[in-house]
Amino acid sequence: MERLDGRARVFGDVNAAHRKGGLNRRGLLSGLATLPGLSSLLAGKNAAAQQASSGFSFAVCGESRPMMYLPVKDGRPDLVGLFVEMFGLVMPERVAEEVVKRDVKLIFDPTTKELSRVVMPFMSRSEVMTLSVDQGWVTRASVEDLKLLPGVRREIFQIEGGDWVSREIVQHVQGERAKFVINSGDVVWWGNQGRRASDSPYWKRVNDTMLRLLPAPDAEMRAAGLEGRWFMSVGNHEVWGDPKIEGTLAAMPYLKNFGVTPERLIYKFDFRDIRFIFLWSGKYDYRSPSLWDADRPKYAEQIVQLQQWLDDGRPPQEEYNYVLVDVAPGEKTKFILTRYRPGSAEPFATEALFS
Repeated sequence: MERLDGRARVFGDVNAAHRKGGLNRRGLLSGLATLPGLSSLLAGKNAAAQQASSGFSFAVCGESRPMMYLPVKDGRPDLVGLFVEMFGLVMPERVAEEVVKRDVKLIFDPTTKELSRVVMPFMSRSEVMTLSVDQGWVTRASVEDLKLLPGVRREIFQIEGGDWVSREIVQHVQGERAKFVINSGDVVWWGNQGRRASDSPYWKRVNDTMLRLLPAPDAEMRAAGLEGRWFMSVGNHEVWGDPKIEGTLAAMPYLKNFGVTPERLIYKFDFRDIRFIFLWSGKYDYRSPSLWDADRPKYAEQIVQLQQWLDDGRPPQEEYNYVLVDVAPGEKTKFILTRYRPGSAEPFATEALFS
């Protein structure tokens, strides 16, 4: 958090991009910046000022998607095509087909005949990932380096973890501990198995574990133009297999009110004195040397828009400040900001930062 000209600005790369080759993924750069905003929409200037100055809480979570849903049709696996499409994200399709046929092993339960385990390559040539599958869902994933640490598996995913996050956040919003939820994107695997909650196992899971459980927006949120409790950046997984983001717009139709379209995946909204800005870093492309391949809109246009969104608040306020830093063994470092604002009703103030 950085306080500039009497205003707090918060930036976060909530869903960081990972690129080391292999079966990795691209993240969406999600920015949050606080700026003054909505007093004209609230009832009365005095009431608006009082409300804007009061604090509030919101929940933030990063990539929350489950891993692949791997159904078995008619007692036989119909999975090769899904794996070829997945591997095709990081390698040419012809190579992906060869890798899947040679290196992906599907293991079925001898009694139920259901898929129970998948063994497949991971990020390096010596790493192997094992997926545990239950009723089609990948429930756990572990990685073993056959060269460096044979026999040692490190767990990298369990579906219960994402479910726990959803339950906790829903409880916080239902209990009015948090006003709404900010999600940095990648909440589904892709759109190749359906694009809406009616036909996509992924969007149905998002709806069942989060969206339908959140209360309707209160009067204050509606006055601010917020018609939902859940706001997400569009990640590469939302676009993968769903270039028109049908799933996203069906789940959150209110994003259209902020100008979100299949061609424009960036938006902002204001609540009290806070401005939330969502940017799009582009879909993953293993052939690209850049970490930002945005095309909806392009990078340069996004930066121009970002600057405008950051600058269209109230004029900078004169302020002088300094920070005292308290460091003690075994204790959390404390940052105490003391400020002087000439002409203010309370020119001198002190507050703890990051507490």
